[in-house]
Amino acid sequence: MKFPAFALAAPLFLSACSLFHSDETNPHFAKVTGTVSWRDRVELHPNAELVVRLEDVTRHDVRPVLVGMAEDTWPGSSPVPFEISFDRRVVAEDRHYRVSAVIKQDGETVLASKHGVPVLTFGHPDRADLELHRVSAP
Repeated sequence: MKFPAFALAAPLFLSACSLFHSDETNPHFAKVTGTVSWRDRVELHPNAELVVRLEDVTRHDVRPVLVGMAEDTWPGSSPVPFEISFDRRVVAEDRHYRVSAVIKQDGETVLASKHGVPVLTFGHPDRADLELHRVSAP
Protein backbone atom coordinates (compact mmCIF):
# COMPACT_ATOMS: atom_id res chain seq x y z
CA MET A 1 0.00 0.00 0.00
CA LYS A 2 1.40 3.37 -1.02
CA PHE A 3 1.00 6.55 1.00
CA PRO A 4 1.31 10.02 -0.44
CA ALA A 5 4.52 11.72 0.67
CA PHE A 6 2.57 14.47 2.44
CA ALA A 7 0.83 11.86 4.61
CA LEU A 8 4.19 10.79 5.99
CA ALA A 9 5.49 14.34 6.34
CA ALA A 10 2.37 15.79 7.98
CA PRO A 11 2.97 14.30 11.46
CA LEU A 12 6.55 15.59 11.43
CA PHE A 13 5.40 19.05 10.37
CA LEU A 14 2.67 19.15 12.99
CA SER A 15 5.01 18.03 15.75
CA ALA A 16 7.50 20.72 14.73
CA CYS A 17 4.72 23.33 14.82
CA SER A 18 3.69 22.26 18.30
CA LEU A 19 7.31 22.44 19.43
CA PHE A 20 7.45 26.17 18.67
CA HIS A 21 3.86 27.08 19.55
CA SER A 22 3.70 29.46 22.47
CA ASP A 23 1.22 27.54 24.57
CA GLU A 24 0.86 28.30 28.28
CA THR A 25 0.26 24.60 28.95
CA ASN A 26 3.48 23.49 27.24
CA PRO A 27 6.07 22.84 29.98
CA HIS A 28 8.93 23.39 27.53
CA PHE A 29 8.09 27.06 27.11
CA ALA A 30 8.95 29.96 29.35
CA LYS A 31 8.80 33.70 28.86
CA VAL A 32 10.70 36.88 29.47
CA THR A 33 8.52 39.90 30.20
CA GLY A 34 9.16 43.57 30.71
CA THR A 35 8.62 47.04 29.37
CA VAL A 36 10.15 49.24 26.71
CA SER A 37 10.21 52.98 27.36
CA TRP A 38 11.73 56.09 25.83
CA ARG A 39 12.09 59.71 26.90
CA ASP A 40 13.13 61.17 23.57
CA ARG A 41 10.28 62.94 21.82
CA VAL A 42 9.76 61.04 18.61
CA GLU A 43 6.65 61.20 16.47
CA LEU A 44 5.79 57.58 15.79
CA HIS A 45 3.61 56.87 12.79
CA PRO A 46 1.02 54.07 12.66
CA ASN A 47 3.52 51.99 10.66
CA ALA A 48 6.10 52.04 13.49
CA GLU A 49 7.22 48.61 14.66
CA LEU A 50 8.66 47.55 18.02
CA VAL A 51 11.03 44.57 17.90
CA VAL A 52 12.28 43.02 21.16
CA ARG A 53 14.90 40.26 20.92
CA LEU A 54 16.12 37.65 23.41
CA GLU A 55 19.62 36.59 22.37
CA ASP A 56 22.43 34.32 23.50
CA VAL A 57 25.42 36.67 23.72
CA THR A 58 27.91 34.25 25.25
CA ARG A 59 30.39 34.32 22.39
CA HIS A 60 31.82 37.71 21.51
CA ASP A 61 33.43 36.52 18.28
CA VAL A 62 30.12 35.76 16.54
CA ARG A 63 26.76 37.46 16.12
CA PRO A 64 24.29 36.87 18.97
CA VAL A 65 22.04 33.84 18.55
CA LEU A 66 18.31 34.63 18.49
CA VAL A 67 16.40 32.68 21.16
CA GLY A 68 13.05 34.49 20.95
CA MET A 69 11.47 37.65 19.62
CA ALA A 70 8.36 39.78 20.09
CA GLU A 71 7.07 42.26 17.51
CA ASP A 72 4.35 44.85 17.84
CA THR A 73 3.12 47.30 15.22
CA TRP A 74 2.26 50.80 16.39
CA PRO A 75 3.64 50.46 19.90
CA GLY A 76 1.78 53.58 21.05
CA SER A 77 3.08 55.59 23.98
CA SER A 78 5.82 54.74 26.44
CA PRO A 79 6.05 52.41 28.34
CA VAL A 80 5.06 49.41 26.22
CA PRO A 81 4.82 45.95 27.82
CA PHE A 82 6.30 42.95 26.01
CA GLU A 83 6.42 39.19 26.39
CA ILE A 84 8.84 36.85 24.62
CA SER A 85 8.03 33.14 24.65
CA PHE A 86 10.92 30.76 24.13
CA ASP A 87 11.73 27.08 24.29
CA ARG A 88 13.46 26.64 27.64
CA ARG A 89 15.36 23.62 26.28
CA VAL A 90 17.61 25.96 24.26
CA VAL A 91 18.70 27.93 27.33
CA ALA A 92 21.82 26.66 29.12
CA GLU A 93 22.77 27.81 32.62
CA ASP A 94 26.39 28.44 31.58
CA ARG A 95 25.49 30.91 28.81
CA HIS A 96 24.68 34.63 28.84
CA TYR A 97 21.36 36.02 27.54
CA ARG A 98 20.27 39.60 26.92
CA VAL A 99 17.13 41.40 25.81
CA SER A 100 17.35 44.40 23.48
CA ALA A 101 14.82 46.43 21.50
CA VAL A 102 14.42 48.78 18.56
CA ILE A 103 11.58 50.80 17.09
CA LYS A 104 11.62 51.00 13.30
CA GLN A 105 9.66 53.41 11.17
CA ASP A 106 9.55 53.31 7.38
CA GLY A 107 12.28 50.66 7.50
CA GLU A 108 14.67 52.84 9.52
CA THR A 109 15.61 52.34 13.17
CA VAL A 110 14.58 55.48 15.08
CA LEU A 111 14.95 54.29 18.68
CA ALA A 112 17.19 51.55 20.10
CA SER A 113 18.43 50.22 23.42
CA LYS A 114 22.09 51.12 23.94
CA HIS A 115 22.86 47.96 25.87
CA GLY A 116 20.98 44.72 26.25
CA VAL A 117 19.63 43.82 29.67
CA PRO A 118 20.98 40.52 31.09
CA VAL A 119 18.29 37.90 31.82
CA LEU A 120 17.72 34.25 32.79
CA THR A 121 21.13 33.01 33.96
CA PHE A 122 23.84 33.93 36.48
CA GLY A 123 21.21 35.24 38.90
CA HIS A 124 19.48 37.53 36.40
CA PRO A 125 15.65 37.60 36.43
CA ASP A 126 13.22 36.75 33.63
CA ARG A 127 12.16 40.39 33.44
CA ALA A 128 13.80 43.27 31.58
CA ASP A 129 12.89 46.94 31.54
CA LEU A 130 14.51 48.59 28.54
CA GLU A 131 15.08 52.27 27.80
CA LEU A 132 15.36 53.27 24.16
CA HIS A 133 17.32 56.23 22.83
CA ARG A 134 17.11 58.15 19.57
CA VAL A 135 19.35 56.77 16.85
CA SER A 136 21.49 59.40 15.15
CA ALA A 137 21.08 59.79 11.43
CA PRO A 138 24.08 58.44 9.48
